[in-house]
Amino acid sequence: MNKGHSRHRHILAVIGGGTLLLVCVAILLAMRNGRRETPLPPVPDVTSTPSEVRVKPVVRKDAARKPAVVVSASRAVAVVCGADEATADRYEARNDALRAIARRRDLPKEDVAALIDYLATTNDPLRVERVAALKNDVMNLLRSQEPPPANLAEALIAMFDGGRHPPAVLDYCIQHLGAMQNGIADDALRRRVREVFVRTARQRKLPCAGTALYSLADDRRATSAQRSELRRLALALCAADANAAARMSAIQLAGERGWREALPLLRETLSAPARDAVLDIVCMGSVGLLGDASDIPRLSRLAEGDVRRAAAAETAIRRIREREGGGRR
Repeated sequence: MNKGHSRHRHILAVIGGGTLLLVCVAILLAMRNGRRETPLPPVPDVTSTPSEVRVKPVVRKDAARKPAVVVSASRAVAVVCGADEATADRYEARNDALRAIARRRDLPKEDVAALIDYLATTNDPLRVERVAALKNDVMNLLRSQEPPPANLAEALIAMFDGGRHPPAVLDYCIQHLGAMQNGIADDALRRRVREVFVRTARQRKLPCAGTALYSLADDRRATSAQRSELRRLALALCAADANAAARMSAIQLAGERGWREALPLLRETLSAPARDAVLDIVCMGSVGLLGDASDIPRLSRLAEGDVRRAAAAETAIRRIREREGGGRR
C-alpha cells in the first residue's frame, strides 16, 4: 500500500520522476507567472501518468528499525498543530517539529487524535500554500502509523463538507484517499470514498477534479458500471470550459485508456487559433495514442519552429505510423 497521490494544480512534488504533467505545469507556471526564466526541460514520454504529488509510498517492514531520536512527540505535535503561541505563525518552526517526528510509526493515540483534529481546522495563521504543504505531510505521517488510524479516511471525507477548506488542501485529501482506497476493507466506507471522488470530478472548474479522476482510475475493485462512469467523467473534463489542469489530466487519461471519443475535442483544441503550448503537448500525446494518419499533417505543422512542441509532435507521429503499419515521412 502506498504512503500518503492539480494550477495549474497538483505540483509541490516529491515523487513522480518527471512525468508529463509535472513538466507541463512547471512550464506553465514559468510562462504565465513570469517569475523567472528557466531552461525548458526535455519533453518526456507522453504516456507517463501524473505523479502523486508529495504523497509518499508507505513501506512497512517487519525488520527491526533503529530507534528514533528521542523527541517529545506531544510537544512536537503541539507545535505542528499551531497550539504553541510562540511558533503558531512560523512555518519553519512547525515544519521542523513535524520533521522531527516524521519517522515515528508509534505516536501516542493522543497525538494521533490531535493531528487528525488539526486537519479539520480552518483558521491556521499560515499562508494557504503552507497550510496545504503542512497538512499533506501530516497526512503522510498519519498514514505511516502502525496500524494507521482507523478514522483517518472518515476525517478526510468530512473535510469535503461545508466548503471550508481551500482547493489545495482538498487536492491532498483526494490524493491520500486515493492511496488508501484499495486497502479499505469496509465496503460502505469505500463507497463513501468513491462518492467524494465522483462529486469532485464533476466540479469542472476545480483543479482537483483531475486528481479525483485519477483516483477513480486507480480503483482496482471498480465495477464495469463504475469504469463507464469514469469514462464519462473524463470525457466531460476534456471540454474547453474545464479547469486547465483538470482538463490536461482528463486528456492524458483518455489517451492512456484508449477512449477515442475524446479525439474530436483534441483535434479541435489543436486546430484552435489560440495556442497554449502546455495544452498542445498533452493533446499531442493523446492524439498519438488515439489518432490516425489524418492527424499527421496537423501534428507536423505544430512541430514547425517550436521546440516545446516538436518532440511531442514527433513522438505522436511515430506512434501513429507504427500503429498503422509504419512508413517514413
